[in-house]
Amino acid sequence: MNGMSGVAYHRLYAPLSDLQVRGYADVNVWATRDADGQPNPPPDLTQYDLVVWSGTLAEVQGEVITALAALGIPYIVDIDDYWMLNRYNPARNEWERRGLHTKTQEAIYNAAAVTVENERLGAMVGKVNKNWHIVQNALDLTAMQWNTEKRPSDKFRVGFIGSRSHRYDLLMIADALREFAESGGVELNLCGYDPADREWIAVAEGIAPGGHPDWLKLRPGVHPSQYGQYYAGMDVVIAPLISNNFNAMKSDIKVKEAGAYCLPLIASDFGPYATHESAGVYTAKRGKEWLELLHRAKAGELDGRPNAEYLQDTGCLHYVNNARAEIYWAVCQSVTK
Repeated sequence: MNGMSGVAYHRLYAPLSDLQVRGYADVNVWATRDADGQPNPPPDLTQYDLVVWSGTLAEVQGEVITALAALGIPYIVDIDDYWMLNRYNPARNEWERRGLHTKTQEAIYNAAAVTVENERLGAMVGKVNKNWHIVQNALDLTAMQWNTEKRPSDKFRVGFIGSRSHRYDLLMIADALREFAESGGVELNLCGYDPADREWIAVAEGIAPGGHPDWLKLRPGVHPSQYGQYYAGMDVVIAPLISNNFNAMKSDIKVKEAGAYCLPLIASDFGPYATHESAGVYTAKRGKEWLELLHRAKAGELDGRPNAEYLQDTGCLHYVNNARAEIYWAVCQSVTK
């Protein structure tokens, strides 16, 4: 693992913890760096039947791939986002400086199999490695963060619950959000906020130039095992996306997260949300349409129950993990040491 990001939590930590708890696998975790940020030496790989990581192991990856090949041990790489970052992503400069897009593609090319979140992303992976499989994002519905008691309020609460990488997605609808919030009786929650991060600072200033009014609530980022509790204090959640190749391959996990608290989702009419099968997803293209949907949500006209049903049908980690275990087992069976 390269630290505990949201991707690492949902695509590695939570699924593999579930497989271990249910007796499917004996899992060990190796981190690329120690608590002080110093590189850890690669583990003794001879003890494993299968190695799994997300995206890229960065600078140590080549050494690990070479060692696994010499030992005849297969590995699976999980890809949750398109590895060619666009100009809006705050990590793009670092990725280019460290060559991480090339390293991710190297990991895909040499992998025994690749797991992806959706077919759009799989089509891109398939250009590099034909053995790819869809394993959708899912939630551990027994976890406390998805079972917190909903909190009442005398305000209508709009929530964005996400990362700094959505700066330009949020600024795209800043005018609509501000106009809606200033209409009265509204609370706009930006969850994941870091007051020391220039990306988040730019979002807050873009939505409320000249200061932070009472209706703008800047909620701090928390551990990936806890952020779900923010949904318990919302009445509607939003997922804006600028139209580009990177966003086109995003997952629809925000629909499932909203479903955990039976909340409607207002999203861009693009990528994972365009023509979404859940009737609890309401899409908009322009600022005026966003504003209209926000007012409809406040009037109680948007229904979140279809998102709860969608979560139960497609997003339960225990069921999704059965497919993941079958893929892992098939890869292990295909290799003769």
